[in-house]
Order: sequence, then C-alpha cells, then structure tokens
Amino acid sequence: MSSPPQTKNFAAWINLMPGASSKLFVTGEVETSASNKVPVLTPSGTPTSAKNLALDLGIRDTGAIGTQAFGFRPVRYERPSSQGEFNTVTILWAGEEVLTLNVDEVH
Repeated sequence: MSSPPQTKNFAAWINLMPGASSKLFVTGEVETSASNKVPVLTPSGTPTSAKNLALDLGIRDTGAIGTQAFGFRPVRYERPSSQGEFNTVTILWAGEEVLTLNVDEVH
C-alpha cells in the first residue's frame, strides 16, 4: 500500500441557500506527482455511521501528456443532500482514514 498524498484546504458543507436544491460539497487540494494526474473523490463502500459519509480519494491518470512536477491540484465532490443529513465526511486512502471533516451548513 502506498502512502497517502499530501492534502490541504479541505472543507465540507451543505448548501441550504434558498433558490437552489440543497447539496453537499467537499473540496480540497491534493498533491500529485505529474500534471496529467488528477485527484478524485468517490463514494466509499466502507460502512460508516448514519451521519458520516466516507469518500475514497484516488489519483487518476488523464492519459494526456504531462510534466513530472509535483503540485497541488483541486478536487471536488458534490451530491444532493438535506439539512442535518451528514455531520462529518471521512476521506479514505486505500481504506485508511486520511482526514475527517466537520460538515457546515450554509443558509
């Protein structure tokens, strides 16, 4: 199993602003080893508590030509959600917890 990549600036919130459907957003930055490698967040099959969403962090090769330069690249996940649906989001790398975020609600 490889070591998890460096991460920074992660946040999670449910947008409850009037005029739009409510959604959960998870954003952050993940260090990758080349410009053609991008981070992705996908729902995890790992069971969690009812108020926690587990997301798998992965690095995907775009198939394009890239430079071999380490750098932080943005990652984003969103899904429909409702008020109070989640209290936390857990980010996993190869099944191991990398970080847990509190979910804010924006009104």
